[in-house]
Order: sequence, then structure tokens, then C-alpha cells
Amino acid sequence: MSSSILTYGVLASLSIGHARGKTFRFEKRAIARPAANVGGTSNGGDEEIKVGNSDNMRYTSNITINGVDVHIALDTGSTDLWVSPPEGIGSFNDSGMPLALKYGDGSYGVSGTIGVSPFEFGEYQIDQQAFLYGRKNTIQSLTELGVYGVLGLAFQHGNVSPINIAVKKKYGKDATWGRSVLHNIFERNPSEPNFIAIDLARSDDLEDTLGGSFDIGEYNEKYAAVAQAPKLAQFPKGGNRWATLLDGVTVDGAAVKLKLTAKGVPKGKMQALLDTGDPTAIIPVSLFDGIYSKIPGAVLWVNEKKTRRWLVPCNSTASVSFNFGCETVVLFKLHGRSLIPLASGQEFPVHPLDMTEIFTVPGKDAIACRSSFKAVDGWTVEISLGDSFLRNVYSVYDFGDNLPNGKFTEPYMQLLAQTEPTKAAAQVASIRGKSMETMLPEMEPAALYSKLLEEGSVSLAASSGDSSAVEALLHGTTGIALVALLAVNFIVVSVVAVFFILNFMRARRRPKYSLIGGGRPSSSASGYAAKLKLGGEEGNKLIFDSKL
Repeated sequence: MSSSILTYGVLASLSIGHARGKTFRFEKRAIARPAANVGGTSNGGDEEIKVGNSDNMRYTSNITINGVDVHIALDTGSTDLWVSPPEGIGSFNDSGMPLALKYGDGSYGVSGTIGVSPFEFGEYQIDQQAFLYGRKNTIQSLTELGVYGVLGLAFQHGNVSPINIAVKKKYGKDATWGRSVLHNIFERNPSEPNFIAIDLARSDDLEDTLGGSFDIGEYNEKYAAVAQAPKLAQFPKGGNRWATLLDGVTVDGAAVKLKLTAKGVPKGKMQALLDTGDPTAIIPVSLFDGIYSKIPGAVLWVNEKKTRRWLVPCNSTASVSFNFGCETVVLFKLHGRSLIPLASGQEFPVHPLDMTEIFTVPGKDAIACRSSFKAVDGWTVEISLGDSFLRNVYSVYDFGDNLPNGKFTEPYMQLLAQTEPTKAAAQVASIRGKSMETMLPEMEPAALYSKLLEEGSVSLAASSGDSSAVEALLHGTTGIALVALLAVNFIVVSVVAVFFILNFMRARRRPKYSLIGGGRPSSSASGYAAKLKLGGEEGNKLIFDSKL
């Protein structure tokens, strides 16, 4: 959740197999799913940890802190535990150390004081677990859903555990009581494997695919084939997040060019974080436009606040796929004038219903669909692939095994595709159609765009069917202003062309014609002289005035 918090919900019970993890050097991150006894005591037998999907906004579960049950969000993008239930948790060991945990872009989070209390999560029990008791919370879509905390499940090394850092800063580097929940769990089970496997549940549009699983040290039998999947190396090596390299993106088989936006990332690739803390996905503007501009019928809308959305037909069946596991780029596809590399690794299709979301059009007595992915440049990572992507795969997060020499193998991820494009496309009509039966009528993207344009609610627009506008859009120019500019320039070019032809015909009747330096046409004893410019280059060119 370093780049967001966990997402999506409706109660969907996730079965938890008996965990068998090895010693975990908590330098990695994952979701902890209990099954074995963690130090301390066990409450006996296999106890299922139920993971809920709250309104497709938060994947949640219940923990017990200081004897009080608290409904919390599970977040693989952060490390620490914090709680703030409305009724409190009674008297606990409060250190009084103030701390603020920030999420996403740092503009929201929770602040309070660090405490220590007995902790339970399924069968796992920790006698003294450090946590932040939240006193001020600015995170949206938590308390509204009855969620009163976050259980971070990421790495502990580096700067990703503010609680542990604060404890060591005050009590010395040897202080260990500030360690995270996962660190404590794995440290006390040295014989258990170090991987975690996650299958996220669906709801709303995909209500017929509810269910999921979360396992420690073993695979869900249904997805055991993931063991043979390519191992996706952590990038950068030795990092503190579940990030790897994305090799390619396609829409209905057509490649989307990956534009480098971060230093140190190999050309033709992008750094992608696998984060259950993101409700959808956060991607750079260039990739965002590159994907949605290829969906038939989609129309770009950017309002006065610069919020960027693509309006998409609610029945869209476009197949968007992300490619991982490509060692080298070996295939190329000619696209216009440029060669675009295609990934030769694994392809992971995203269900069409995960690419869009339904919303009510204000004041129009209608609904419409828009892009569910979010466009943000300069995020904490290049790409954050959240639940909209992760619901389409069975994901394994391996922290690395301990070697005889005391070192650990490198961590890696494995993914197994769960979405079959043909089947997913067939589900769109039945599933989304059922969801929309009791809703207002749909307003198509083009019609909605026209209404927004009439009301002055659009500052930029482009249609997926308008290749020239989309190309200009993808190269950083802007919609309506661009269209107006092209129209004016077309008129200017036409006028100048006519002027040029007429003067050329006149020049043929003159004794001489020459081109000389200088910016304006002038007459001379030797005839007519002129210099024309095009695009700012020197020579006999024509100027397009971009200020028109």
C-alpha cells in the first residue's frame, strides 16, 4: 500500500491451507495467511482466516488486537499495522511515540502513537506486536466501509517500516520489538517455506466469480501449475517491494508502445508493482492513452481539473493483456513508421469488465462507463498493478529460501493467468447486462462527450476512431485546441498553396526567378525573390504558425 491501500469488497471467504513456510528474512512483502502456530500459543486446530471484498474497494479480514476484534484492510504495498476502531481497544501498552504513516503520493494517511499488544490473526498469535494506534485518519474508503485499520504485508528492510525505524531510532539498532507482523510470523516458523500464494475474489459485475484463496507455503490445488511458471525477478534487485519488469502490453493483439518514464529501467520495459493495495491500476499517461485509445468507441475526456478519463462503451469486449517474463525482445511489429517491440514472455489477459467502471452521469438520468485504470505521471513506481489486474491471475510471492551458508536466494514472483479472453468477452453481455438491468439507461461515449462539450465540461477530447487525433494526443498535444489548430493551419496551408501556384505562374512570364536569404518576399530588377519555410528548417519551406 505504499502506493495505495487495499481494495474491493463484498464478503468472499478465502480458504487458508495449512502454512509451511521456511525462515523468512523479512526483507520482502506479501500477505500473511495463517495456518501454522506462530511462536506463542495456538488456539488449536486449523482456523480459517476469512478475507472479505468490501464493495470492490478493500480486501479485508479480521484481526484481534489487545483482545478486541478489528476489521482491517490487507495491503501488500506497505509493511506496518495500524488500527483505529471507533470503540477503541481498551487499555494497552502505549509508548507515546508519535508517528504518521503516509500512503500513495503522501497526501493521505494516519497518525497516532506506537503501541504494543497481544495480536491474533487466525491461528497466528504474537504475544507483543507493535502497531500504530491511529488517532487521525485521512484515508478515504475505509471507515465508510467499516474498515478500521490496515495490516501491511510488505518487506521490512529499507524505509518501508516507519514503526521499526522509529523504535530503533529511539531505543537503538538492537531493538527488535518494532518488527512487523509478517516478520514475527516467519521468524518463529523457521522450517516453513517462504512463499505466499494469492487468489483475489471478485464482486459486482463479476458476482458469479466470487471466491479466492490465500495460502502460505503451499498452492491452491486448482492453480498448482503456477509452480512451473517463469520466475519474475524483483526489480530493482534487492528492493523492498514486489516490483518486476513489464515487457509489453497489447490491446486485441496490437502492441502498445512502452515509453520509458523512470531511470534505470531497461529500454522497452517498465517497472511494475504488484500491489493489492491499489483498487485498480495506476499507470503513466502515455500508457493509459495508449491502451484506451485502442478500444473501439472510446472517447477521451479531460475536465477543467485535468482529471483524465476515457469514456468506454459498457459492453466493450476489448482484450487487454500484460506481458511478463521476457528475457529478450525477439519480435517486432511495424506500427506506422516505428518498430514496436513485442514481448515474447507470458501474456496475462485482463477481463474487459476490469477495464471499466459504471458511473451515474450527473443531471442526465443516465449511466455510462469510464476507464477504471488511473493515469498518473511521476507516481512512486512507473506502474502499480492493483486489484483490477491481480484478480486475473493467481500470484505467488517467494521471499527466497535460506541456504546452508546462512544467505538467502533471491526473491521472485510467479503468475498464472486465470482469464481466458474468449470466455471473458462472452461474459460481458450476460454479467454486465444483468448488472445494468435495474440501472438508468446507458449514454454512449460519443453522446456523453457531445453533452459535456456543449456544457463546456471538456478541455480535451479524442476518439479511438480518430487516428490522427490519437497520435497527436499520444505525443503530448491536446485535444480541442489541437483540432482547432489543425483546422486553422489547413486553411493557412491552402491559402499559401494557392498564393504559391499563382506566383509560380507569374514567375514563368518573368525574365528571372531566384531564391534569396531573407524572410519576406521582395521585388528586384532581376525579378521576384522569396524564401519560404516549413517546420522551422532552413531552405525553401513553408511556415505553420502554431500561435494561430
